[in-house]
Amino acid sequence: MEAPTLEIGPVTLRPLRPEDATGLEPSFNDPKLVRLLGLPGPKSAKFLADLIKSANSDPGALYVAIDVDEVLSGYTFLDQIDWGHRSANETGILVSNAEYWGGGLGRAAFGRLLMHGFDDLNLHRASLGVLEENQRAVKSYEALGFRHEGSRREALLLDSGWEDTLMMGLLAPQLNRIAITEGIERLEALIQTRDG
Repeated sequence: MEAPTLEIGPVTLRPLRPEDATGLEPSFNDPKLVRLLGLPGPKSAKFLADLIKSANSDPGALYVAIDVDEVLSGYTFLDQIDWGHRSANETGILVSNAEYWGGGLGRAAFGRLLMHGFDDLNLHRASLGVLEENQRAVKSYEALGFRHEGSRREALLLDSGWEDTLMMGLLAPQLNRIAITEGIERLEALIQTRDG
């Protein structure tokens, strides 16, 4: 699916390109992030570039890069879109720039993409799975309006063995747009403090 360019505050969501794989590769080789993403191991830039090419040609996938002040800082996505039932069955975000962790970027960027999904693509539902130990992500998803819907037992085989994932879902009317604005305000304050 062709990705749009969307803006919110200092954040630009733009089409994710295969050449972005080089900038994302360090995150996919960080053992802690690899675990929190629920991956069985690190991923190379070539693997990521091939994945991006595949996603860009998939009518049920929408992957966008997150740029902050024109610097690649992660990506967010709506995937496994079921157009008949108007649902994105796998969604999520990766903030690859540690400088922005806990600073509102994830909430703002993912929230903006969800707004696009609900308002422009006429989706009704978004779902995701997340490791329970990834509490920063869980809290961010809850702030956006996601609700706990159960768990998938032993869904991921990680270095520690089989791990359950929390399943969370969001319906279009429940998207907390105020939380998106709060995320942008936190991010802008962080950038202002950083830039002095």
